[in-house]
Amino acid sequence: MGKADLAVEVSGRASLTKAQAKSAVDAVFDIIQDALTNGDTVSVTGFGRFSTKSRAARTGRNPRTGESVAIAASKTPSFKAGKALRAKLCKGEPG
Repeated sequence: MGKADLAVEVSGRASLTKAQAKSAVDAVFDIIQDALTNGDTVSVTGFGRFSTKSRAARTGRNPRTGESVAIAASKTPSFKAGKALRAKLCKGEPG
Protein backbone atom coordinates (compact mmCIF):
# COMPACT_ATOMS: atom_id res chain seq x y z
CA MET A 1 0.00 0.00 0.00
CA GLY A 2 1.41 3.36 -1.02
CA LYS A 3 0.76 6.83 0.33
CA ALA A 4 -1.98 7.49 -2.26
CA ASP A 5 -3.72 4.23 -1.32
CA LEU A 6 -3.46 5.17 2.34
CA ALA A 7 -5.09 8.53 1.62
CA VAL A 8 -7.97 6.78 -0.19
CA GLU A 9 -8.51 4.48 2.82
CA VAL A 10 -8.43 7.46 5.22
CA SER A 11 -10.96 9.35 3.09
CA GLY A 12 -13.36 6.39 3.22
CA ARG A 13 -13.02 5.71 6.93
CA ALA A 14 -12.98 9.31 8.14
CA SER A 15 -15.64 10.73 5.79
CA LEU A 16 -13.19 13.17 4.21
CA THR A 17 -12.67 14.14 0.61
CA LYS A 18 -9.68 12.53 -1.07
CA ALA A 19 -7.92 15.92 -1.11
CA GLN A 20 -8.51 16.42 2.62
CA ALA A 21 -7.32 12.89 3.38
CA LYS A 22 -4.19 13.34 1.24
CA SER A 23 -3.45 16.57 3.07
CA ALA A 24 -3.94 14.87 6.46
CA VAL A 25 -1.71 11.92 5.55
CA ASP A 26 0.99 14.27 4.23
CA ALA A 27 0.77 16.33 7.43
CA VAL A 28 1.19 13.26 9.66
CA PHE A 29 4.26 12.09 7.75
CA ASP A 30 5.73 15.61 7.77
CA ILE A 31 5.24 15.87 11.54
CA ILE A 32 6.90 12.49 12.12
CA GLN A 33 9.78 13.44 9.82
CA ASP A 34 10.27 16.81 11.55
CA ALA A 35 10.23 15.20 14.99
CA LEU A 36 12.82 12.59 14.01
CA THR A 37 14.99 15.25 12.38
CA ASN A 38 14.96 17.16 15.69
CA GLY A 39 15.96 14.02 17.60
CA ASP A 40 12.54 13.45 19.14
CA THR A 41 10.64 10.17 19.41
CA VAL A 42 7.07 9.79 18.15
CA SER A 43 4.96 7.29 20.11
CA VAL A 44 1.53 6.23 18.89
CA THR A 45 -0.15 4.20 21.62
CA GLY A 46 -1.11 0.74 20.40
CA PHE A 47 0.73 1.19 17.09
CA GLY A 48 4.40 1.78 17.78
CA ARG A 49 7.30 4.14 18.28
CA PHE A 50 9.32 6.00 15.66
CA SER A 51 12.84 7.01 16.73
CA THR A 52 16.36 7.40 15.41
CA LYS A 53 19.37 5.21 16.03
CA SER A 54 22.98 6.26 15.77
CA ARG A 55 25.43 4.21 13.76
CA ALA A 56 29.09 4.50 14.72
CA ALA A 57 31.79 5.19 12.15
CA ARG A 58 33.37 2.00 10.85
CA THR A 59 35.64 0.60 8.20
CA GLY A 60 34.05 -1.31 5.34
CA ARG A 61 35.36 -2.92 2.18
CA ASN A 62 34.64 -2.22 -1.44
CA PRO A 63 33.44 -5.64 -2.69
CA ARG A 64 34.73 -4.99 -6.20
CA THR A 65 38.29 -3.98 -5.32
CA GLY A 66 38.67 -5.25 -1.75
CA GLU A 67 39.92 -1.80 -0.76
CA SER A 68 39.15 -0.55 2.77
CA VAL A 69 36.67 2.33 2.87
CA ALA A 70 35.88 4.62 5.80
CA ILE A 71 32.14 4.76 6.51
CA ALA A 72 31.09 7.87 8.41
CA ALA A 73 28.85 7.84 11.49
CA SER A 74 25.18 8.34 10.67
CA LYS A 75 21.66 8.27 12.04
CA THR A 76 18.93 6.01 10.75
CA PRO A 77 15.17 5.94 11.38
CA SER A 78 13.78 3.11 13.47
CA PHE A 79 10.31 1.76 14.19
CA LYS A 80 9.33 -0.54 17.03
CA ALA A 81 5.85 -2.03 16.83
CA GLY A 82 3.60 -1.56 19.86
CA LYS A 83 2.10 -4.37 21.87
CA ALA A 84 -1.35 -4.14 20.24
CA LEU A 85 0.10 -4.19 16.72
CA ARG A 86 2.37 -7.13 17.52
CA ALA A 87 -0.59 -9.02 18.99
CA LYS A 88 -2.69 -8.34 15.90
CA LEU A 89 0.11 -9.48 13.59
CA CYS A 90 0.85 -12.62 15.58
CA LYS A 91 -2.87 -13.41 16.11
CA GLY A 92 -2.16 -14.99 19.45
CA GLU A 93 0.90 -16.95 18.35
CA PRO A 94 3.81 -16.80 20.81
CA GLY A 95 6.98 -15.00 19.80
